[in-house]
Amino acid sequence: MKTADNLYKSKNPDLNCASKIFEDFPDGVVIKDKNLRYISANKSYCSLFLMGNTDSLTGNIKNKYLTDKNIRLISDADNQVKNEMRPLNYIINTETDKILNITSCPVLADRNFCGLISVVKDITQEEIIKEKFVNKHFKYMNAEKRLQAQRETFVASIGHDLKNPTIAQIRGLELLLKGAFGNFNTEQKEILEMVLDSCRYMNGMLSSLLSTYRNYGGAIKLNFDEFNFISLLNECISEMLYVAKDKGISITTEYENPGITICADRVQIKRVIMNLLSNGIKYAFKDTELQLKVAYDGSFLFFQFENQSPYLTEEKQRTIFARYVSYSGINKELGIGLGLYASNKIIKSHSGEMFVQSSKENRNIFGFKIPVEQHQESEVEICL
Repeated sequence: MKTADNLYKSKNPDLNCASKIFEDFPDGVVIKDKNLRYISANKSYCSLFLMGNTDSLTGNIKNKYLTDKNIRLISDADNQVKNEMRPLNYIINTETDKILNITSCPVLADRNFCGLISVVKDITQEEIIKEKFVNKHFKYMNAEKRLQAQRETFVASIGHDLKNPTIAQIRGLELLLKGAFGNFNTEQKEILEMVLDSCRYMNGMLSSLLSTYRNYGGAIKLNFDEFNFISLLNECISEMLYVAKDKGISITTEYENPGITICADRVQIKRVIMNLLSNGIKYAFKDTELQLKVAYDGSFLFFQFENQSPYLTEEKQRTIFARYVSYSGINKELGIGLGLYASNKIIKSHSGEMFVQSSKENRNIFGFKIPVEQHQESEVEICL
């Protein structure tokens, strides 16, 4: 600090001692007495305000190197520190386009105010970097929102465009089954009924998709209701039966109670089962068996399939339910890895969990468990 004889001297020795301590402090430091008059300032403070020394400030209340606006701001802050006798932090912008962070602390002697010390830090570069980061972040967020809107519009458009041919398929199959174009044998009718059920399921999914984007902004609202799980499972098997036969896959089921009733969203649980069956058939070796098991312990329902298919490493097992992760590459199949991801989200929304096990003997198990009763306090939505 400048300590020449012509500088104003404080009668408080603590303040004069502080002047020497802060002389080489990297941030600007200014010391004022109990009347808020300048006692001294260090080199950094002089540098911030383009001052050579503090001769012209010592003993004054105002700093002539500041604008009237900043003088009023600093004066009000100093008086607040003096009256409340507690630290205060604030920011000012100088006429040289600097942004300064000021922290003023009272100096007390026997609980009486005897002056204050202000530390002034130049945060101009920090604020510039922060502003650039914020602008970049908002730019990224706006771009992400545009992409999300485009994705939602695309999905909704595809869903809408698929409804018309799906309805046409349903009407055509219904006419065929009514005998409008001749009679069919029993096996032919079974195949047509299976295709009709699949088309109706697809139509229901498309309706759910369109409703989701129209009413819930991309979130699927779950509709919990009671239904027979085994009946739903048999419905899913019948729709996949001929797909399995085409690959020589035989499907077997094992359960003790055919009357198991659960409370869940039937459409979404069917979606999970269909996805598991599809994967179980798709990745199984030809001419093997797909074993389905259902168990019930009084609180939870357990469903799983076991097939003979390529071994999944532990790393693959840990990430198999993540978005865009697929084990289709093992068989050089086309897959985008959304089926298991969506299934996992659906099961979790039912307060359940999915699981996978794989052995090096090329036997894999996929499945889930969910509570048979739901105790949801509010409506449940899924964002896939």
